[in-house]
Amino acid sequence: MCTIHLELDELYYSNDPRNVLRFYEMFDSAEELIDWMKRRPKADVNIYEVEGDTDIVIVIPTANVNSDYAKMDLNIYKGFQIIFCESSGRYFNYAHSINICVKEAMKYNPEWVIFSNDDVYKIDEPYILRNELKKLDYKVVSAILPSDRNYQFHYNELRILKPTFIKGYRSFFLGSLSLLYGEIFRKSTKNIDISLILLLARAQIYYNKLLRRFNLPYVDLRVVDKKLTYKIRQIIENLFNEYINTFIIKKFGDFGGFSRTFLNKNNSVIFDETFINGVENYDLSFKLMIEKVPVKVIRYRKGSYKGRSLGVGINNMGISRNFRNFANYVYFAYKHYNELLYNNSIKCSY
Repeated sequence: MCTIHLELDELYYSNDPRNVLRFYEMFDSAEELIDWMKRRPKADVNIYEVEGDTDIVIVIPTANVNSDYAKMDLNIYKGFQIIFCESSGRYFNYAHSINICVKEAMKYNPEWVIFSNDDVYKIDEPYILRNELKKLDYKVVSAILPSDRNYQFHYNELRILKPTFIKGYRSFFLGSLSLLYGEIFRKSTKNIDISLILLLARAQIYYNKLLRRFNLPYVDLRVVDKKLTYKIRQIIENLFNEYINTFIIKKFGDFGGFSRTFLNKNNSVIFDETFINGVENYDLSFKLMIEKVPVKVIRYRKGSYKGRSLGVGINNMGISRNFRNFANYVYFAYKHYNELLYNNSIKCSY
């Protein structure tokens, strides 16, 4: 690997958030950044299988097949063929691990392949998942998503905005207040690192500037909400002429499934491996919406620890991880530039 690539790696993977921001200064265009993303090596993936019924195969990416999370997964998906794809380290790639495992699963010619993060917990018994899938014709329904614990489903919105100077500073101000309130609510004020909160919020100014330099739109990912604050944000965005477009999607998160028919048509590939452990799920969801692929929400529930196995939070490591995700948003905006800017607003109707 060349010296410049090693230098970029050290900046990108630094646990000092300021170094991660410096990483983006090394690129003159979105094309250069995306070329770096595509050239990255990928960590090895080891396959471990637990025997079960092969008409439905569960694939699970994990850093450690002997972890407590992986052991819990054996109970959550008891009775199914389970394929763990173990991979870790600097070059772990979530999308790559899932795709490798899906190709392995397809050797069994299953009706359905389900992908699940390892950090989920059981709400419904495995037989409920089986019964729900057996109700569906895998030749007609291409993909499935779970319900929440109240048997509801919450749509997500991709709101496409202009990355204006005003938007950057507004995001900094409102983000600072929101983060500070959240930290005070969770812990005593003496344990709050104000400098990290301000750095995390101030990065929105930097990110909007980066998008302007790359001539890309700002992609805001939100859960569709009816609260007043949600509507006020929309009014402000229209007032400052920031609004461009809106898409309502069924978002794939830490659990989803695909039929044999769909996977055969797509060469057993689910995720775009250029993404680096983030935004690949929105990319998949957006692609399915644009292509009008039928996605069914089933009455099966599971819980989620939401990234505990990855490590998040307002600390140097968590903020660095947040800043690394800027690259994924840049790639998403670049990849779908024409659809985001020039398609009429779409709400998924499948």
